[in-house]
Amino acid sequence: MPAGEKVLAFLRTLPIVSGLKAGKKLELLDFQEEFVRGVYGSVDDRGRRRVRLAALSVARGNGKSAVLAGLSLAHLLGPMKESYGECYAAALDREQAGVIYRMTRAYIEATPWMAAAVNIKDWHKEIVHEESQSIWRALTSDARKAHGLAPSFWIADEVAQWRSRELWDNLATGMGKRAQALGVTISTQAADDLHFFSEMLDAEPSPTVYVQLHAADKDCALDDREAWRKANPALGVFLNEDQFADAAARAMRSPSFEPSFRLLNLNQRVAAEGRFIEQADWEANGEPFDPIELEGMACYGGLDLSSTRDLTAFSLWFPDPGKLLTWHWVPADTIAERVERDRVPYDRWAADGWMEKTVGRATDRLGIARRLADVRQAYDVKAIAFDRWRFEDLGKLLSDEGIELPLVEFVPGFKTYASACDAFERAVLERRMQHNGNPLLRWQAGNVIVETDPAGNRKPTKAKSLDRIDGIVTAIMACGVAAKDEGPAIYRGDGPMWL
Repeated sequence: MPAGEKVLAFLRTLPIVSGLKAGKKLELLDFQEEFVRGVYGSVDDRGRRRVRLAALSVARGNGKSAVLAGLSLAHLLGPMKESYGECYAAALDREQAGVIYRMTRAYIEATPWMAAAVNIKDWHKEIVHEESQSIWRALTSDARKAHGLAPSFWIADEVAQWRSRELWDNLATGMGKRAQALGVTISTQAADDLHFFSEMLDAEPSPTVYVQLHAADKDCALDDREAWRKANPALGVFLNEDQFADAAARAMRSPSFEPSFRLLNLNQRVAAEGRFIEQADWEANGEPFDPIELEGMACYGGLDLSSTRDLTAFSLWFPDPGKLLTWHWVPADTIAERVERDRVPYDRWAADGWMEKTVGRATDRLGIARRLADVRQAYDVKAIAFDRWRFEDLGKLLSDEGIELPLVEFVPGFKTYASACDAFERAVLERRMQHNGNPLLRWQAGNVIVETDPAGNRKPTKAKSLDRIDGIVTAIMACGVAAKDEGPAIYRGDGPMWL
């Protein structure tokens, strides 16, 4: 019997452990059978399975936990077992890892021959198959000590919600120690294109990677039932259609709920909640332009200085034409490690001219000061908002170099940010924030989370944002100082004293 059929036959022996059909055997839907056959059906000349990584992306509520738990048992003690195998179930946190563990344990406890064959260690969320000495263990995505694993099979649950890919990479690289290792994830889509799960779904086809995506069309209406079914192949079977319709109606009434419904229920690649900027709104401002056409025009700036090894950003906002220019600086000797750490292509962005490299491993403040001087000469800069944090070194350099900038201190609190966020948001929604398709800003726009005080004032928070937001912060600061246009004092270089 082919491996795919063996796995399907094994899954069909598993009992349904809860709900109206509890006690009956697991019934796989067509899309689930298609996935299993796609993963296990292709073999090479030696009869070995070709697929090493597999992803099924489907909306929530379509039975992913049952399939993931069943597949892990197939490799622990079923037709795919091997001696001294290592089966891991990775999830976002301990609670989600516990869901998969409890489902797996329930299958075992409801199947006498399985219960007799394993030793369950509840405290550690670990199961040992006595005959083969294979283990099943739950892991969380924030695991720090996952190096050294040699998985024969691993599953990753809702990987689109993981902020870090460290555990994913540890499991994937550990597969090289096994001849027939397999990694499987079932998840909704991630909120943006730069998440590593999105990269997997979007990659060119490979014989070693199997991908199956069920998603509604990007611009579908919320009450389009055909779109519902594209993302929810279990709709009307064990996913209640009336309840789904109620959720869709709520999304149509509530703009704040709509993004979450589209991501989780229609499996569309949109931010679910908490984001300051909707991806569609930001992309609507992406019309290209030539920065030369802005020379001599009135503009306002925002400057966000980094630590010695982080990103520094500077933005110029041109209110009349509704255009934005942003510069980023990064130490040249740290780009490779940044690419590895942040999982975004800084090296390509630098090569394409979207960010500037400074010499060495620390941010070159002198290089930034001279670039700011060039900007001042090219454009009619009315004011530059700056945060005094870490400004002392740059201030001294400006003084030493005799560089005059119209600087206005920007206090990073709710009171200052409130009007700036409002001005920035209005410009984005009115399509007056043309950013020239800057890929760094596109990435950062999807990361921004704002927090709100009791009075309803908003400010961006780096602590809660999904990743780096430096460029967007400088754009917000620029919009804020433009809205006030306070007539800044000029900082003039005159030896060690400033006027």
